Amino acid sequence: MAEHSLAILLGQAPAAFTLSPQPLGRITLQVPAGLPSALLERRPDIAAAERAMAAANARIGVARAAFFPRLSLTGALGYESAELGDLFRWSSRAFVMGPLVGTLLSLPIFDGGARQAGVDQAHAAYAEEAANYQQTVLKAFKEVEDNLAHLRLLGDQTQAQDDAVQSARRTTRLSQIQYREGSVSHLNVIDAERSALQQQRVAVQLDAERARATVNLVRALGGGWSLASAD
Repeated sequence: MAEHSLAILLGQAPAAFTLSPQPLGRITLQVPAGLPSALLERRPDIAAAERAMAAANARIGVARAAFFPRLSLTGALGYESAELGDLFRWSSRAFVMGPLVGTLLSLPIFDGGARQAGVDQAHAAYAEEAANYQQTVLKAFKEVEDNLAHLRLLGDQTQAQDDAVQSARRTTRLSQIQYREGSVSHLNVIDAERSALQQQRVAVQLDAERARATVNLVRALGGGWSLASAD
C-alpha cells in the first residue's frame, strides 16, 4: 500500500511502479549557513500579500485621479455638449483652459465629499494590506526561526542518542563475552540486546523527526535554500 501511494505521488500507475529494497541508512540533512532572507520572497503567501498591497496602493492613485479635471474638446461655449453629459449640471460645468483654444476643463464641483471619501477609503485599504503584508512576513520569519531552532535541538539530541547507542552496543558485546565465559546467563545477553535495540529505535525516530523538521524548513523558505532559485 505504501508503494502504491508513492507511485501516485510520482504520477505513475501503481501496477507499473516498483521500488527495489534498500538497506535502511541514516538520512543526513545539512542546512547551509548564511541563507539570505530573499528566499522568503518565493513563498506564495508573501507574494500574494505583496501584490495585494501593491494593488491597494494603485487604487489610491485611481481615487486621487477623480479630483483631477477632465479635458474635453467640444464646440459648446462654457458647457459640455449634451452628448457628453447632462446639460447645465454643476457636476459637468466646463471652463475654458486659458490659451488652449477649444479646450474645455471639466471640473467636479459638487460631489458631497464622495471623492474625498474614496481617497480615504483607498488609504485605509492600503494600510490594511500593508499590515497584512507585514504580518505575513513576520509569520514567515517565525516559521523559519522555529524550524532552525528545532533542527539545532534535534541535532544535539541525535548526538547524545548516538553516544547512547554506542554505549548500549558495547554493553551487548561485553555481555556476550561474559556469557561465552560462563560469567552471566543468557538472560543478561537478551536484556543487553533489548536495551541496544531500544536505543537504536530512538535514534531512528530522531532521524525521522529531523527529516520532517527539514521538510518544514524547506516549506517555510518557499522551496529550499538553492541560491540560484532565489534570483
